[in-house]
Amino acid sequence: MTPGFILINGMAETVHIGKAARVAGVSVDTIRFYQRLGLIKGATRSAGGYRLFDSGQIGDLKFVRHAQELGFSLNEIKELLALRQKDHTCSDVQSMLKRKLTDVREKIKSLVSLEAELRGALHNCNRELRLKREVKHDDCCPLIERLDRVNGSNGNRYVTSGRKPAKK
Repeated sequence: MTPGFILINGMAETVHIGKAARVAGVSVDTIRFYQRLGLIKGATRSAGGYRLFDSGQIGDLKFVRHAQELGFSLNEIKELLALRQKDHTCSDVQSMLKRKLTDVREKIKSLVSLEAELRGALHNCNRELRLKREVKHDDCCPLIERLDRVNGSNGNRYVTSGRKPAKK
């Protein structure tokens, strides 16, 4: 029996959206969003118009939440839900997992590169600060100076998008 359901005469009753959200570990707005996207079935309504959720829908909510925690996009989760509900071979899921693993490995490489760049920028900032005895308000951080040079800034102390303005 899924937690959050009340047993009456041995039968599981449905719960309102707030309780479904608490049991599934998501917000009420998230449930409504998932319904709009078609990730979970529309809820039945009580006589008072409240959305009612059964154990299957709460299971779907937990499935979606857990899949998101594993880094799957909502589109990928929709695909997983479809595979879960129909007869499928493990190779279908395995193929999807291989794609996801490749994506994760690429993100890791990107993050390692980003870490090295940030570590280098921090090292340069520390070196510059050690060389300058007194840092004045007009002095600029080496990182900001570098970003300005990379973006072709003309002395403005902010980072631009890197896009060139459209020609008129």
